[in-house]
Formats: sequence, structure tokens, C-alpha cells
Amino acid sequence: MQRHLLCFTLVAFWLLTAGYGQQARVDFLTGAISIRPDPADRSVTGSVDYTFQTVGRPDSIRLDARDMTIEGVRLNGEEVPFKQDEGQLRLPAPEAEGIHRIHVGYKARPTQTVYFIGWDDSMPDNEQIWTQGQGKYSSHWVPSFDDMREKVVFDLEILAAPQYAVIANGRLRSRDTTGVLTRWDFDMEAPMSSYLLAFAIGKFEDFRIASASGVPIRLFFPKGRREEARTTYSHTREVFDFLEQEIGLPFPWQTYKQVPLRDFLYAGMENTGATFFSDAYLVDSIGNNDRSYLNVNAHELAHQWFGNLVTETDGGQHWLHEGFATFYAYQAEGEILGQRHMFWTLYRTASALRQLDADGEGESLLNPGAGSLTFYEKGAWALFALREALGDDAFRIGMRTYLETFAFDNATVSGFLDIMGTSGLPLDSFREDWLESEHFPWEQAEALLRKYDESLAYYLDFIRETGETADSGDLDQAWEAFEAPAYRAALLTRYANSFSREQWERAFEDTRIEVRKAWLSSLGPTEPWMLPHLEELLQAPSYEIREAALYRLWTEFPENRARYLDRTAAPTLLQAPALRQLWLLLALLTEGYATPVQAREYLSALRATTGPGYAPEVRENGFLLLNQVDALGRDNLLDLLRATEHHSWQFRLFARRMLDDLMAARPERGLWESLASDLPKQQYAYVYDKIAQL
Repeated sequence: MQRHLLCFTLVAFWLLTAGYGQQARVDFLTGAISIRPDPADRSVTGSVDYTFQTVGRPDSIRLDARDMTIEGVRLNGEEVPFKQDEGQLRLPAPEAEGIHRIHVGYKARPTQTVYFIGWDDSMPDNEQIWTQGQGKYSSHWVPSFDDMREKVVFDLEILAAPQYAVIANGRLRSRDTTGVLTRWDFDMEAPMSSYLLAFAIGKFEDFRIASASGVPIRLFFPKGRREEARTTYSHTREVFDFLEQEIGLPFPWQTYKQVPLRDFLYAGMENTGATFFSDAYLVDSIGNNDRSYLNVNAHELAHQWFGNLVTETDGGQHWLHEGFATFYAYQAEGEILGQRHMFWTLYRTASALRQLDADGEGESLLNPGAGSLTFYEKGAWALFALREALGDDAFRIGMRTYLETFAFDNATVSGFLDIMGTSGLPLDSFREDWLESEHFPWEQAEALLRKYDESLAYYLDFIRETGETADSGDLDQAWEAFEAPAYRAALLTRYANSFSREQWERAFEDTRIEVRKAWLSSLGPTEPWMLPHLEELLQAPSYEIREAALYRLWTEFPENRARYLDRTAAPTLLQAPALRQLWLLLALLTEGYATPVQAREYLSALRATTGPGYAPEVRENGFLLLNQVDALGRDNLLDLLRATEHHSWQFRLFARRMLDDLMAARPERGLWESLASDLPKQQYAYVYDKIAQL
């Protein structure tokens, strides 16, 4: 009797509470976005239509919606009341279970995530609009989901002036022009997290290629920069084909695009099917020796599987994104540049992590607040160690199984390790040593490096035996032991004080860029015998080498300054901005080199580099050079004031610190009030607060 009563009670409880137990279950399925970005007032006007499924009786439906005015909400075709507070849009949930539709009309004025670049300067064809969702939230331009666990199949319709190209997630389904606007319609077939939504608008051209597996690839570049784009994208297909084969799972999206952008916040961003990256990587063949896109290219492409196809549940699982992408990027570099190159790169990252430990700043890979060195480099090392423990075949099978198991879903570190542990090898010690521990397992890393690269094994033995100095005979033997550029560069850097003149001259005979950079940066005080070598470096296939050589020669051999300036006058600000800025400054400082008219032109050109038409790193260099010679003009100071609110936090911080120093050196309140008179007080609160303190 009691047994039957208990069964009846449990069934009744289940029936009464089934709806309540599932009331939070609202699953968004599809989202159709239609937007019109307006650079005139930096707004985004649009609408989004979602389909979603409810199970049980949810209290409300919630969307994240920041910095926007909601103009109307319809649920299943009917207008419904809604509330907006704390960056969320809330509306009553439908009473019936099943599939429902919601339409939201809105106008957003994004304070972040959407960036309008080049609309206020005088440089032609450089206007761009682009997004950065990760860490910034797409909910600033479309009602969506800050929670990366909510995955939706998105389509995007974007309206723009017909002279601009539009790039976004998905396959371009159609494009048509009506009146003054062109409508671009993009289609997605698989679900993704909202932070990976992206669009870019600008005057772009493109190359069209395809992977070996037939995936369409479009490689965009700004109008007029075709040749640099050929250099930048030279390895793209090779990287794509390698990663598809190495990962063992086909590329998970319909198409793939790459877009270089002005003033981009990071080196690159892996939006679903569309990598956005800094146009600083758009370089000619010489610049490619200083700043190659290869690693960024491979890293962001690897994210299409690790991060986009399978997404972390929260920040504590971030290793599953950055460590994995870094690991596969190094694999791609090893395939293209050679395994020795890869292992020397790993040696450098291991050394940096070892130093982090020595400084007492080591971090666990499971710490959601860990820094980039931990998530990227220690994260990659953990996977190299795991592959070594499991063996190549078991590792590849495990990685493929992981991707298949969590495809278009979210994963945790524990879930990943459960799958990798099915090979039968216990992973408890791996988890403890590589993931949980704040320390970097240097001994394990060193053993792996020694096993796979003879030059590293030799070098590690050599530095252990010799310490910080080595005698001439040992250095001769070590130099000839291996020809790898990374190996020889390491010898030059570590034993610069031990090299004799003859050894320096012999080292100069190795013309490879990595060796030449180490030679120049490690060289001691200038001696006459160095002169022909330094002069030769003025024509090196590296703008960084040319810049360093020019400054050293100009400083040490003043009688030849005009000749050195003549030999380095060709590169433009577009090709080699730092070299050109240095050249302009030195030309101004060289007595008798420039006529008064030329001097005015040079000063004007140098001062122009602090303006918004140039990349932040170029602008920083311009500010610093001009300040060193007390040549900051009124326009430069105004550029600096405006830069205190730049969208890049690094450049913004630089500008604020420099402004602090300048105000301390020149505390004339009237000067700064005059400069700031046209700046809106609300937007430039930092500037006005500093002026008020004078």
C-alpha cells in the first residue's frame, strides 16, 4: 500500500512540476537580421526576426540589447509590451509551448563593437565600418545573446551605399540596388554564437580561390593595394588545405573570407566564416620579412573549428579556444617553414613562460583571468605535451571525436579530457601538470624539444656548459654545428660579448633576415670595421633592418649623413611608415640637407602622421618623434586630445599618458582650453577633467 502511494505521489509531483522544471528552457533557433549602418550619425537602424522554441512556461523572453532604442516588438505577429533595463529587452513569454516568432525593430548608437573609421578625414577611399564582437558584445548593434551558449542560425541583410562592398558571415545569396542603397543578403546554414556575428563595409576588391576540398575562399583588400594583398595572402590556400587535413574534419562553414581593416583592435578575429585582421599585415615583399601574416592567418582559421564550431561554455574553458588555435597555427608554420622553425618558436615561448614562473606570475590554464601568454602559449604547449603522451594517431582520433561530439555546441575542458582519455592513458597527471598548476613544466618541455630537434639539443647543452660567456674555439664549433637561422640568431644574442671581430664578420656572411636582425641588434659599440657592413644593411630586404642601420650610421658617422639619407629616401609611408618617419626627422635635423621649402614639406609630412588617417602605431611613433625635438604643432596637439577617446584602449592609454606629461610640462590652461574648445565635453570628459586640474 505504501509502495503504491509513493509511486502515485512521485507521478503526481512530476506532472505538477514538469512545466516549472523546464520553464527556463527557451531555445532560439534562427535569426534574420536586417540593418542599415549610417556613418553620418554613427547609428545602426534595423530589425531582427527570431524563431524560438519554448518548453514549459517561461516567465519572460529576454534578449541583450545595449545602447539602442527599441521601436517595436511583435510576438507571433502581434504587438506586445516590453521592458528595457540594464542592457536587456524583456517581453512576456507565449503561453503555449512550441515554435514562436518575435520581431524587434530598433535603432542602435553603439559605443563599442561597431566602428566607423575614416569618415571624418580627408583621405580618399579609406572609409570603413566594421565590427568586433568578442569581448565587446554584438548586442550593441543587434538584439542578441551575450551568452555564448545560445547558438542561432543567422542570416544577415545589410543596406549600404552602392560604392561600397559589404562582407559578412555566410554565403552571399543576392545583391541588388534600389535607389541610393544596395541590399546585400547573406545566408548561414549552421548555428553559431552571437559574438561571432560580423560585417565590414568599405571600398574593397578581392581575389577568389578555392581550397582543395572545394570551399570558396574570398580574399579582400582595400582598393589599390592588390600587390601587397598578393604577398599577404601568399600562404592562405596552403594553410587552409593543411588544417583541413591535419584536423581531420571538413571546414564547417559554407565559405571563408579574410578582410584587412583599418585601426582594427587586434591582430585578427575569427568571426564565423570571416576573419577580420589588422591592415598592418598588408605589406609588400620586403615588409613581409618583418611582419608576416602567416601565423595570424593560421591561428584565426584554426578558430573556425576550435571556438566557432565548438565553443567554450565560459571563460574558465578558454584554453579550448586560444591554446588550440595557437597549437594548430604552429603546426601550419611547421608545415610551411619547416619543423625546426616551429620548435625554435616553441623554445622561445617556453623560455617566456619559464620567466613568468620565475617572476612569480605563473597562471593555471583553468583560471578565467589568465593572460594571453598563458592561454595562447602555455595552452599550445599543453597540446604538444598531450600529443606526445597519447601518440599522433590517438591524438588525431581524439581531436576529431571531440569536434564531432560537440559540433555546433559548447564544451568544457573536462568534456574534452573525457574524450581524449578514452585511449586508455590516464590523464590525471597531465591535467595537474599542464592545466591546473600555475607553474610551467619546463623539464617536460625541454625533453620534448631535445627529442625533436638536434640543434636545440646542442644549444641547450652548450648554454648549460658555458653559461653566459664562451671562448672563441667553442663559439667557432657551435656556429658551424648547425645552419638554422634561429639557432645562429640565438648564439649571436646570447654570446654577443664573446664574439671576436673575425666571428662577427663571419656571422655577417649569413644573409638570412633572422640572423641579420640578431647581428645588428647584438652589435656592440660602433668601430670603423663595421662601417661597410652597416652601409650594406641600408639595402637589406627588411625595413626594420634598414631603419636600425640608418639611425646607427646617421648617429655614428655624421660626415656621411647626407649620403645615407639619399640611399634610404625611396620607401613611402605606406610601405614602411616607421622608416619613413625616421627619415623625415633625420632629414630635418641634418644641417644643409634640405632647402627651406623641402624642410617645410618634410615637417608637414611628419606632422601629418599623428592624424587619424594613419594606424595607431604610426601615430604613436609620430607623436614620440615630434615631441623629442619639440616640434609638436597645434594640429598634433589636437590629434592627441582626440586620441584620448580612441576605440583602441592601447592607443587611448598612450594618448592619455602623453597628454598628462605635456600638461605637466606646459600647464598653460588657456592653451589647452583653446585646443579643446570644439570638442564635446561629454565625449571628451578625460580632457576636460585634466584641464580643470591645471
